[in-house]
Amino acid sequence: MSTQPLTNAVQHRPGGRTADITHRIHDAVLAMIMSGGEERCTFQSVAKRAGIERSTLYRRYPSRWAMMSEAFATAYVDDLAFEPTGTFRGDLTCHLSRVAHTLGSPLGMAMLAAGAVARLDPGSRAAAGSFWDFRKEQQRPLVQAAIDRGELPRDVRLDELFAAADGPLYFRLLVIGQPVDKQWIERTVEQVCNVFCLTGR
Repeated sequence: MSTQPLTNAVQHRPGGRTADITHRIHDAVLAMIMSGGEERCTFQSVAKRAGIERSTLYRRYPSRWAMMSEAFATAYVDDLAFEPTGTFRGDLTCHLSRVAHTLGSPLGMAMLAAGAVARLDPGSRAAAGSFWDFRKEQQRPLVQAAIDRGELPRDVRLDELFAAADGPLYFRLLVIGQPVDKQWIERTVEQVCNVFCLTGR
């Protein structure tokens, strides 16, 4: 089941002036996150850095958290795009390796910290949930390819697989602050395959 887009900017990727404004907003949000954390990501500060009117942000986003969620979701959309290896095990290993590399960067860690704060704020939970839904949906092509090859059952739940595969990675990086290496990823992939795969159990 697909999720609703974070905003029209993410869904349609418009061209021209609208695209330029969208890119400037995203760049400003990420710069604010890097320089001062989520507290600096106000409509006023982002509008000033992006060179736009605050009214533009108010028209686009119901809250500053929605604005941040959109910027986070699109920040690494190309870096985390699905690149098939021919097997579910290989695809998942590649996926987790790329996620670990992305989230281990200074911007990635700043985004994780902001996401953690968002989950604690009742007014921001919907926006934070949209970000995680977007990240989960990025796995759909990987999962569908494994279903088509007969490696995963057709009724596999994407949310459960996402939690089992990506969840430990976020926990390790964000909660306990430990690095993610090749051996850790291989063990996680093995555990996921043991639970979900029709083959290789």
